[in-house]
Amino acid sequence: GDSTTVRADRDVDAATFASRPVLLLGRPEENAWTRRIAPGLPLAFTDSGFRLFGRTYERPDDVVHLVYPNPLAPERFLLLIAANAPEALARRGGFFEFGDDDWHVVRGGDVVRRGRFASDPAHPWRYDASLDRDLETERERFATTLVRLPGRALVVRSARGSALAVAARTRGDALLAAMSADGLVPRAGAAPIVLTLYHDLQEKGRIAHDTRPEHLGDEGAGAAPAAGRTTLDLWSVTAARWRQLGATRDAPLLVPAAVWRAGRLEGEPLDVAVARLYFARLLPTARDAAARTTEWRSPLIDVPARALLCRALWESSGSRAPRALVGALSVSGLSTLDSLCRPLGVDPERVARRYAALADSLSHAAERALREREARPWRPADGFQRGVCLAHSVDLESGYLSAECAKQLVTLKGMGVNWVSLTPFGYLPSLHTPEIYPSAEGGVDGETDEAVCEAAARARALGLRVWLKPHLWTRGWVGELDFVPSDWPRFFERYRAFVLHYALLAARERMDGLFVGHETVTASLGFPERFRALIGDVRRAYPGTLSYGANWDREVDGIAFWDALDLIGVSFYYPLADRPGADVATLTAGATRALAKLRALAARTGRPVLLDEVGYAPTASAALEPWQEAHGGASQPLAQRDCYEAVTRALEPADWVAGVFWWKWFSGASREADEPRTFSPRGQPAEAVMTRALRQWQGRPVRVLRAAPTH
Repeated sequence: GDSTTVRADRDVDAATFASRPVLLLGRPEENAWTRRIAPGLPLAFTDSGFRLFGRTYERPDDVVHLVYPNPLAPERFLLLIAANAPEALARRGGFFEFGDDDWHVVRGGDVVRRGRFASDPAHPWRYDASLDRDLETERERFATTLVRLPGRALVVRSARGSALAVAARTRGDALLAAMSADGLVPRAGAAPIVLTLYHDLQEKGRIAHDTRPEHLGDEGAGAAPAAGRTTLDLWSVTAARWRQLGATRDAPLLVPAAVWRAGRLEGEPLDVAVARLYFARLLPTARDAAARTTEWRSPLIDVPARALLCRALWESSGSRAPRALVGALSVSGLSTLDSLCRPLGVDPERVARRYAALADSLSHAAERALREREARPWRPADGFQRGVCLAHSVDLESGYLSAECAKQLVTLKGMGVNWVSLTPFGYLPSLHTPEIYPSAEGGVDGETDEAVCEAAARARALGLRVWLKPHLWTRGWVGELDFVPSDWPRFFERYRAFVLHYALLAARERMDGLFVGHETVTASLGFPERFRALIGDVRRAYPGTLSYGANWDREVDGIAFWDALDLIGVSFYYPLADRPGADVATLTAGATRALAKLRALAARTGRPVLLDEVGYAPTASAALEPWQEAHGGASQPLAQRDCYEAVTRALEPADWVAGVFWWKWFSGASREADEPRTFSPRGQPAEAVMTRALRQWQGRPVRVLRAAPTH
């Protein structure tokens, strides 16, 4: 479905340039078309940089991203990416990071300015200073508000009167004192470590351009409390001490070594994180933990395993331990356990044995604490799941991480919602490429792990239960994945890593349910044994409710592994009519026929059915092709409303349905969320129908139909 072509500037004439949207790469001296249309753009290029809305950017690592009408065809858009030096494009965020903005200035991998044009029919694409965010200035202002709280070896910078600052200084000083007692003492005259505290992860993302609860930057450590946590891990402080001792900032073992010394990772004791992997049979051996990786591996596996490796290396080195660890943290890349240990004079077999012994003893000691943290699975006696699919608005200020998302969750609870589903993504370059790139460690605007966890913690604090529902996406529909036979094993290898990452995340965060897949039709129908094996792996890592989100068409009836799951999940996009303009009675009859097919499946499998997606865009064809988003044409909000009404009426006698999740409600205000032709019912007549149904479903029972006997 991708219509993109790549062309050299010299090969494109004016008619072609005006015929379609354009992604324009390069400065005027690099790209003839940039030079030609520059006078029609709201920025000016200088000999060594560019000037945008009153400020000049001439550092070599400055990059500008601009969305603007094509000057040759204003009804089509233009994306411009231009860097002051080619190397700047290779850094984080340099090549493509538009999100929901109209412009970004990226400096050294960090966004330093972002904004949107004001838009109204009379003055489209108008600059409005109130929509322009100069993040450099904001960071400077933020720094002036901080007060310093000095300790013995640590200085904490925070807002005045922060109780968290006192606790962080006390514990941080204790961690550093313990390292000093073990011979990890910085040279005389070393400056104290500086820890900057932020109010929350959103502020941290805006100021530090890093939304993780902790990070180590050029100016020291940074941390912010994640939702639902009252203390900090402070591995960033111990990482700063390792750096004082000579560790390389990009050393693969730096963060693991810091986590080992802090004893905590993402809000829980390190021993519990190790035990989760150990009992799930996911903990790598010492040799695997030390091996070089050329592809993405879950940090929920890598970091605890390598933290354990650092401890094993320390305990196997005797009096040489401080020198050995600092030496290991000076290695910018890993290869094998032997190559790691050899220059340190440490026996790799001894390290491997110590690693295995630690894994066994620590895991069994932490098993009780691990089990106490497990979420309780949903049971039919818990009642009907009144749900909404909470969609991430791709923006720091309105995505899962944001205060705006917290407000939306409060709104949803008030409407009668008692469950939400959260959707991180994995990206495949094409339908024919068996590689998956998770959003787990994406930029500040994305569905990162910390963003998903923030939304989940806030939902649970309101008494809402949470499904984690990772999706794959690509250019086209993932239900039509089409690999050559030799590539399918590679796909399932990468897919297993993807799903197990979210299984571990869901377990750690005590989420109530997890989907092991969503609409991967050719994969689920073609390789059911692969999914059955994957479900077994997930069960060992995650104790909550499991389902799979099947496509309404041939997939839901064709899946052969429903017996391995707790609920039948279905994307309920059955056509409700065969002609536009059908009345509610006709649409209700269509929904009733679709539900009858699912009732037969529920009876055959002995599993309740969860309508994990039910949604309609406000279009004239909403009832005919419910899976289609609107593309052009006038919005038809009453057609959307009528489909919502029909489904709620058809569901009245269907007590074998476990719940309904309306697709979709955005986490915050954004252009997509506010677009009147999206699936969102917010602000549309369908919202009232949805709210009424959610409230009427309160206390609704769920009945399990008896499975048909087998012979």
